[in-house]
Amino acid sequence: MKRDGRSLAHNILEEMRMLALERMNDGEHPDAVSASFGMHRSWAYKLRAKARGRGRGVRALRSTQATGRPRK
Repeated sequence: MKRDGRSLAHNILEEMRMLALERMNDGEHPDAVSASFGMHRSWAYKLRAKARGRGRGVRALRSTQATGRPRK
């Protein structure tokens, strides 16, 4: 069963993204990486595309503070 990323803490998801990108840069296939984390394979492809785009690199995968109205 695939894991729902919304149920995980932001720092955990950030660490998963960094590890997944490192493994893909080492030559592991995105399908295998996403399967090992229990996520859908499109998750790994989106990570790779985000890290390659627009000069931000790994900074694009870091967690950011949510915008909008603060919670009560």
